[in-house]
Amino acid sequence: MDYSKMSFDFVATQFEPMIKKQITALHLYKNYDEFYQMGLIALWEAHKNFDPEKGAFPAYAQSYVRGKMMTLLQKEKTFVTRHELHDDDVQISKSYTMFDDEREELPDIYFEGLSPRERLWVQEAFVLQKKRKQIAEEHRVSIEVVKGWRKGAIRKLRNKHLLTEKC
Repeated sequence: MDYSKMSFDFVATQFEPMIKKQITALHLYKNYDEFYQMGLIALWEAHKNFDPEKGAFPAYAQSYVRGKMMTLLQKEKTFVTRHELHDDDVQISKSYTMFDDEREELPDIYFEGLSPRERLWVQEAFVLQKKRKQIAEEHRVSIEVVKGWRKGAIRKLRNKHLLTEKC
C-alpha cells in the first residue's frame, strides 16, 4: 500500500491501534490524551516526511511515533525532577509550622532512622532555614553531597508517612 498518496484521515484511522499500542507498551497511564495527541502529530509528521524509496511506511511510522512519545516522556520526567525538590521543601516546611515558632528543634520522630548527615540536613534546612549552598560551604562538601543527604532524608520521611508521596 502506498500510504504517501492517501489522505491523512485514512492513515490516522488505519494507524490508531498502533498509537494506542505504543502508549500501552510505554506504560503511559497518566496524561493519556496528551500522549495520544502527540502520537497523532507524530503520525502526521511521518506521513508528511515519508520517502517510499527508503522503506515501508508502517515501520517508519511506528518508530517515529514511539520516538516522539519517548521524547515527551523524557521532557516530563526532567520537569518533574527539577520541580519536585522545591515541592518537598515546601511540604516539610508546612509540617514544621504545626509546631511552636519558638521551638529550636523538630520532634524526635523526624530524626528516627535518619543518618547523622540526613539529620543535619533536616535540622539546618528547616529549623535554621539554611540554603543548600550555605550548608555545603559550612560543612565543606559539594552541593551534590547535600542534595544526597536531602534525597535520603526525604525518602525515609516518606516511608514513615511523615511526608506525603505527592506534594
